[in-house]
Amino acid sequence: MLKFVVRLIIFAVVLAIVLLILGMVSEFKPAMTFAWMCFGMFFALTLITYFFSAKTMERKFSSFMNVFFVGIFSKLILSAIMVLIFKAKNETTGLNYIVPFAIIYFTFLFFETVELVKLSRSIGNPPPQKPTK
Repeated sequence: MLKFVVRLIIFAVVLAIVLLILGMVSEFKPAMTFAWMCFGMFFALTLITYFFSAKTMERKFSSFMNVFFVGIFSKLILSAIMVLIFKAKNETTGLNYIVPFAIIYFTFLFFETVELVKLSRSIGNPPPQKPTK
């Protein structure tokens, strides 16, 4: 778990640098408060999802898949709620809100998926084999 936390922090720092650079572009400045809220939420949810996924992966792979899909669904629902609340309270136009959100959402999703595949292989769940004839 400690190795994952270190990799997550390194990943988060790199993503934070990307967000800081994106925040320097005038079109994205109004969206940066929203982007940082999403960043914090996804950081916490990635940590929580990985912890529960790692616990269930050790016991039964189908339980892991349930936790993994609940994690993805929860992130999707929480993201939608955040977007709707932020959109209701702020004037949003064009891609200036979508681009930072998409960068955060998809990079965290990719990072978490890669880390869970690594964990699965280290525990002993081998990659799928080609079917034999």
